[in-house]
Amino acid sequence: ELTLNGNITVANPAELTPGTTGSIFFVQDGTGSRTASFGSVWDFIGGTAPTLTTTAAKGDLFVFRYNGSKFLEVGRNQNLTLS
Repeated sequence: ELTLNGNITVANPAELTPGTTGSIFFVQDGTGSRTASFGSVWDFIGGTAPTLTTTAAKGDLFVFRYNGSKFLEVGRNQNLTLS
């Protein structure tokens, strides 16, 4: 879980085992309008990195599976109300 208090870049992780799964939960801080860019190993549904929900205190959840060379997005849920 990452609470965004500025724009970020999600780097390429190293030394992972194929088949590894994981998720990233982005939460906008009280200001909102934060963005994320992604390294080259992140592969999203539709081939394009998503635009994060920019509403303050909302969240976006992304789920991935590592195939040995790419993190393949297997699901997402965006614009989540957190309270």
